[in-house]
Amino acid sequence: MHHLAMATQSTAKPARLTAETAHESTPSLDANRARRLSRDTIQLRCLTPADGHHVTDLLGRLSQQSRYQRYFRLIRTLAPADVARFVALSPDHLAVGAFDGNLLIGAAQYFRLSGRPEHAEVALEVADSHHRRGVGARLVRELARLAAAEGITHFTATVLAENRPVLELMRHSGWHIATTPDGTYSDVVVTLPPELVGAGAGCACASRAS
Repeated sequence: MHHLAMATQSTAKPARLTAETAHESTPSLDANRARRLSRDTIQLRCLTPADGHHVTDLLGRLSQQSRYQRYFRLIRTLAPADVARFVALSPDHLAVGAFDGNLLIGAAQYFRLSGRPEHAEVALEVADSHHRRGVGARLVRELARLAAAEGITHFTATVLAENRPVLELMRHSGWHIATTPDGTYSDVVVTLPPELVGAGAGCACASRAS
């Protein structure tokens, strides 16, 4: 479904969404308090070509499982051309990063489909150190707001069928989601809510995540 083939992979399914993996037991009160404090420090902003080193660093902090869910294989590095694509600013592509201080801990991006300009393929990754903190959901919401301002009405993605966390993330958004099984993958189409379309403008991603 993705219209940009990555030089770092040969799979025919280059679109990726990955989400926090449920691997923790019920957290204690102190753990909950620590997470709330951490969430207060996380800020969202658009990524620019100057952020290429942050994207490379984020990949290095993903576990093998997270890398596999994101790229469908265990890549070690990103080609310079792919890094440039991920931080490019254009009418057909935008990336939003979540920062904890100066550390990029998650990123979401869309690539507008050339044959269907109202549709855009999305990809998402969150550092394992910040799983289960709502980072992925906030990134997707902000990306949707900005995409809608550019006339995009639908998000599309291909995910591993076993990657239930990302499917739950999208379902919990309250948006309409259609999932089509395709062997070991699932093709996902998300309809952005009408109130988003035309509601935002520009790359105003500097606001503190809530």
